[in-house]
Amino acid sequence: MPLDYLPILAERAAPEPPRKLRRSPKIAWQPLARPLNEMRVSLVTSAAIRQANQRPFPTLGDAGHRRITADPDGAEICIDHRSPVGADARRDAEVVFPRRALQELARKGVIARVAPGHFSIYGGITDHLGVTDQLAPTLARKLAAMRVDLAVMAPY
Repeated sequence: MPLDYLPILAERAAPEPPRKLRRSPKIAWQPLARPLNEMRVSLVTSAAIRQANQRPFPTLGDAGHRRITADPDGAEICIDHRSPVGADARRDAEVVFPRRALQELARKGVIARVAPGHFSIYGGITDHLGVTDQLAPTLARKLAAMRVDLAVMAPY
C-alpha cells in the first residue's frame, strides 16, 4: 500500500503553514525495460546526504545535488536535512539511503550490479521549475553516463 507522506508532513509542520503539494504534469514512472537481475541500479535520496568531505547543503531550497560513493564503507556520511522526523535517519543513514541493502540485492542476484555512485538532493525544494528544468535533467544525464538502468528514489 503506497504511503502519501507529504500530507502527514504538512500536518506536522504546525505552526508553519502546511506545504502545498505539487503534482508534475509529466509521468515519472516508466515500465522496466528488462528484468531486475539484468539491471545496474543507483539510489537517489532527498535526505540531503553528503560525504563528510563534500560541501554541506545550505538550508531548505538548495536545488543542488551530491554524488555519493556506492561503497557503504567508502566515506563518512552526513545528513544536512533538518526534518523533525529525521532522528532515525541521523542515527543510521541506511534508513533513507540503503546502500548496504542494495549491495546485498546485487550479491543475491536480485539486481545485476550496483552503480558506482548514488545521488542526494535536499528534499522540500521550493523551486519546482528548477527541479524540472535543471536538477532532474542533470541527474538523468549523470545516471545515464554511469550506465544506470534503474534509479530508485528514497524519499525523506
